[in-house]
Amino acid sequence: MLVFFITLAVFLSVIGVLLWVKTPRYQMTREDLVELLQKVLVGQASENDWAIFLSSSFRHCPELEPFRDACAAIDEKEYLGHTRTGFLLSESGLTQIRWILAKVEALDC
Repeated sequence: MLVFFITLAVFLSVIGVLLWVKTPRYQMTREDLVELLQKVLVGQASENDWAIFLSSSFRHCPELEPFRDACAAIDEKEYLGHTRTGFLLSESGLTQIRWILAKVEALDC
């Protein structure tokens, strides 16, 4: 009988911890987006960072969604992948990213 109560206590403790702990969520802020775009412009952004950004949703800050959409369009036309120089986008793509960065920096979100 003691084993049953100990097992029940452990089981309920595990259930309690699982209910208490939240699922981690990736939410990019305006500052995170500015930092990523700056890294893209200087050739320091990784392909993984760029892919995560493009696949993220901005439900928490809908003002950023058009910028993600614009970057996705740039990615489709100007993406080079990892190059020896470190730049993920062509020169034309980087020019467009500079314009987006200026708009994001001016945004109050």
